Amino acid sequence: MTPPARLRYALAATLTTTACGNPPPPPVSKTDRAGLVMGTKNDQVLMIGIANRAQAFGRSATPAQIRACTRRPTMAYPACLPTTR
Repeated sequence: MTPPARLRYALAATLTTTACGNPPPPPVSKTDRAGLVMGTKNDQVLMIGIANRAQAFGRSATPAQIRACTRRPTMAYPACLPTTR
């Protein structure tokens, strides 16, 4: 096998593993660091940015949690999460 062919196979294996092997982000939690909701990803993940930092993180969320946190963008995460009974 020539070096370019090996490289193609390695790249294909890496892309397949990366695309299919990533675990979903952890679920939203009231104990997460405070931040601002920047938006959603794939309608299942809240993207949260940390104020005054270049850091961001994602949390998997239910449609009700996403609606609650995107309805009022001035409310900080995790305070925007609906209460559970």
